[in-house]
Amino acid sequence: MPKIAINLSPEQVEALSKLFPDLPIEDALLTIVNNAITSPTEKTSKHEERSLKSIIDAVNAYTGKIDEMNRRLSHIIELLEDLTARIQNLEDEVSNILRTAQQAKPEEKKEPRKSAIDILKDQKVMFESDIASKIRNRDAFFDKLRRSGAVVLELAKERVAVDPEFFEEFKKKVQNLSVSSEDALQRELGKVEVKLLKVLMSSGVAYFDGVKKKWVIDVDEQST
Repeated sequence: MPKIAINLSPEQVEALSKLFPDLPIEDALLTIVNNAITSPTEKTSKHEERSLKSIIDAVNAYTGKIDEMNRRLSHIIELLEDLTARIQNLEDEVSNILRTAQQAKPEEKKEPRKSAIDILKDQKVMFESDIASKIRNRDAFFDKLRRSGAVVLELAKERVAVDPEFFEEFKKKVQNLSVSSEDALQRELGKVEVKLLKVLMSSGVAYFDGVKKKWVIDVDEQST
């Protein structure tokens, strides 16, 4: 039988003495070697069992977490599907309400665009200085008003279109006045009438006769 020499530290010797107190050191070493040789499969199997159990436990733990996540995800999906259905229903209801409201809404009638003579009837007087920036071809504009029945005064500084009924009332009203002061005119006449009278005065076709104490409006009828 071959012999093997092993160098042991004092601590290793002491440990062997405690493990095998009834055996010499050489026999203790031999016992350890024999145990290792005779039962390696059994020890390895136990180690593998422990390793396999640890792996299975870890897998089970992760599997449980995955199952829990799947349950939560399924619940979230159900909530989202329910919410989507609610939103779709709400959109349908809103669309129906808007459609019903649109159908019930009466159609707005567009007022026909007013002609120049209609505007003149509302305003009573149109001064060329007021519309100069709005109308490019003013000659054609005043000719059209004249053809539509308006009174068009060709004055010194500008043309003035006047509603014929208003102009007749204006002349009668002014000719019946016996005052000429600014304050008196403001009291007796309207704002548009005062402006028209001043424009006529500046062109010399309206003046106050101090002797007769009355106003004179001398408009050439052929200028209308």
